[in-house]
Amino acid sequence: MRKMVKVLAMGAIALGMAAASQAQFRQSIYLDFNLPTGKFASNVGNHAVLPLGYTEIGKDASVGFGLGYRASYRFDVGVGLVAPFVQGDFLWNTIGGTLNDEYTQARAKHTPTYFNIPLQIGVSYLYDELWSDITPYAEFGLGTDIMFITAEGECTYGGLSTMKYAYKPDAAFSFSIGLGAYFGRHVSAGLYYYGLGKHTVSYTNGTYKKLSTLEKLEYDNGDVQTRTAGSLALRIGFHF
Repeated sequence: MRKMVKVLAMGAIALGMAAASQAQFRQSIYLDFNLPTGKFASNVGNHAVLPLGYTEIGKDASVGFGLGYRASYRFDVGVGLVAPFVQGDFLWNTIGGTLNDEYTQARAKHTPTYFNIPLQIGVSYLYDELWSDITPYAEFGLGTDIMFITAEGECTYGGLSTMKYAYKPDAAFSFSIGLGAYFGRHVSAGLYYYGLGKHTVSYTNGTYKKLSTLEKLEYDNGDVQTRTAGSLALRIGFHF
């Protein structure tokens, strides 16, 4: 009986070592160039008065940039490779040029900027049997997106200054899909769509306390403001 247990134990160890030898741990760093989509990119038009307020904030995002980090394991499945991963990205967008000019003309102390941080788990499939140095891939990820909107306001008109607004977007479900290719072992390029979710946007408590009675009534009685954010992205990856 003891011999049987030893044999089974040795077999389990051998199988574990074999599986480990087939798996490859990889780390990746990404540069992202993103084009906003959906309400996130919608034009707010010409505003005679700034700041935008919570009914218009979270729109008119410009082309942006970002950084990402990923940890993954690759497994040989006989026909290509499968690579489960965890990743986080930091995406940055300013407001559009025309609107940005309006804030400059209004001598605003605070111009809004948008940050999205999608945190996801997912899986890649790599087909490494076409060419020796080019490996096409497809992947899919799911997770959450944490959105931040910086403060806006204190715009000066004729010696008078508007108040400063600050925002509190909720986190939202996110996903990503991507297609691309590895060029050698250490560099990749891919096109992605990030569905960054439907975020509820509200004022911070500090801002709400400073609103006028009329503004508070409008805010309390108004519809819940949501922003459906998304981005098309070119991702350049460096893998080691």
